Amino acid sequence: MKNPESDPQLEVDFETLIKSAEIRSREDVLLTNEQASDSDYDPVSQTAEYMRRAIEFEEAWDTTIGKAREQLLQMDARSLYLEFLTDLQACINRQDPKAARLAEILGQVGLRGLGLNSHQLNITNPARGATKWRVKLDVPSIESHLDKHIIGPTFLSEIRASDDRWVGRQAIIAASDVSQHVSAVPIPARFFKRSVPFVLNNAAGALFSKQGTETKYENVFNPKPDDTLLRWMLIDPSYQEELEPEDYRRCLGSAMDVGQFKFDLDYLLKANKRSPDVIFRDGSLFPQDAYLENLAIDTRRGEFTREAIREMLSCLSYVSQVNTIYCGVAKAVQLKVYSAILDWFICRKIDSSWGIGSYSLTDGLAMSLLLSSPSFVHSNLSQLVATCLIRRSFTTRANLNTRIAPESIADYLDAFQERHPDIDTTPYRRLCEIGHVYIFYMGHSKSPQQQLPRYEFFYHPGMGPPESVAAAVLGALQTCSLMPDKDHSFMSEQPIVYLIPSVTQQAHHLSKDVGKHIDSMTGQWIMARYRQLLGKMV
Repeated sequence: MKNPESDPQLEVDFETLIKSAEIRSREDVLLTNEQASDSDYDPVSQTAEYMRRAIEFEEAWDTTIGKAREQLLQMDARSLYLEFLTDLQACINRQDPKAARLAEILGQVGLRGLGLNSHQLNITNPARGATKWRVKLDVPSIESHLDKHIIGPTFLSEIRASDDRWVGRQAIIAASDVSQHVSAVPIPARFFKRSVPFVLNNAAGALFSKQGTETKYENVFNPKPDDTLLRWMLIDPSYQEELEPEDYRRCLGSAMDVGQFKFDLDYLLKANKRSPDVIFRDGSLFPQDAYLENLAIDTRRGEFTREAIREMLSCLSYVSQVNTIYCGVAKAVQLKVYSAILDWFICRKIDSSWGIGSYSLTDGLAMSLLLSSPSFVHSNLSQLVATCLIRRSFTTRANLNTRIAPESIADYLDAFQERHPDIDTTPYRRLCEIGHVYIFYMGHSKSPQQQLPRYEFFYHPGMGPPESVAAAVLGALQTCSLMPDKDHSFMSEQPIVYLIPSVTQQAHHLSKDVGKHIDSMTGQWIMARYRQLLGKMV
């Protein structure tokens, strides 16, 4: 056999490889996973309906939407949601022609958004060959649930920025982001050239502080990953060979979650003498793969799912100790817990021709239209209009609320543990107990062309009233200011402009730059490890 060392070897330019890589954000990966898992997705009809509805919303921005905005500033939030639920129940039970679509909207808002369980909201599909839908509501239980899960006197209200949490000292505002680089290593061969693909994850962050009128950004990243970090950073070709396509996509998403949670804990929360007052984490706080059954998957997907759960719990536990506000800044939002209410409210209270049961814009798109105002002044973030706060729990994200009653979760987890004695369910069980966030939108834009992210902060009782935490989030925005983000276009050629915290934008750019231009010594080390692997494969 010919000595491989006698063949000419290609020089591996790591920086050139990374420059040519496809770079995907956390939201891009999540959106791809959402679409890939929907077997009934019809892209043509969905695109046409989306365009029609978006145009309808935009043309009504300064008329119908403006009227809705003024009225929703006066509407009790809990009563509004209860009326929405009971009205859709009545429409579905009398077999409205759009009953199927209304049932879907009811489930999106009540089950997936508000976290009602199947005893509080029960939607019965038609029997095979039939068309009759049935909805049952436990109204007293729902009223109690809404009282606990919706914060704010009205659907829309004004909030004022607060710096009470760091009064007397300079605030430290931090942010983190994670990016994914899809590339390949060229491999020499005698008669042809081929390449071995790999995926490189990278997390980075930034710290913002202010001394008088001077602002300071401090870049935070790890230039030399160790073996532990490489386990989530480097996704080698064997993953794609061993996993089914759906499992591979989910594994990539969980790997990003693992990396960002590890980074937040080790480089933002623990690395400095003083923990940040606020962390604006790019993306949702919840992991992309949160279903209990996936803990038991006996592949690398299961490993990364379990690791993401453990790392999230570590972050939340530490945040609870140091009293940092841990806030996600989510852009690729699929929920319609606010937008569906807006559609229904306009149809029932303002314009009966508006119609419900057709395509509903996502929360991000609808709230960008509802909350943006020409009178808003970016330089003054002391006061603005925001949505009510809605509490979402890890159990809702994991879809446990649709299967079992809250009081039965412990028994459900016990039964799972008995079936899988080799898996430690303790971290998952603990997240079910403490994993609660409040989501809301803030109207800090003049025009809906500048879209708004969803803010979601982890909450525990030691933080005080949730309204005070939301006011502190606005105070942090006032401290670090806003910046437009044109990079998160979600596979669109035309940039979608989001207004996000400036420190989050700084972390985003740093994450991309670090991924593109990793320190040459680290890059060569990774390449050397790759050569060792490839040498064993020859």
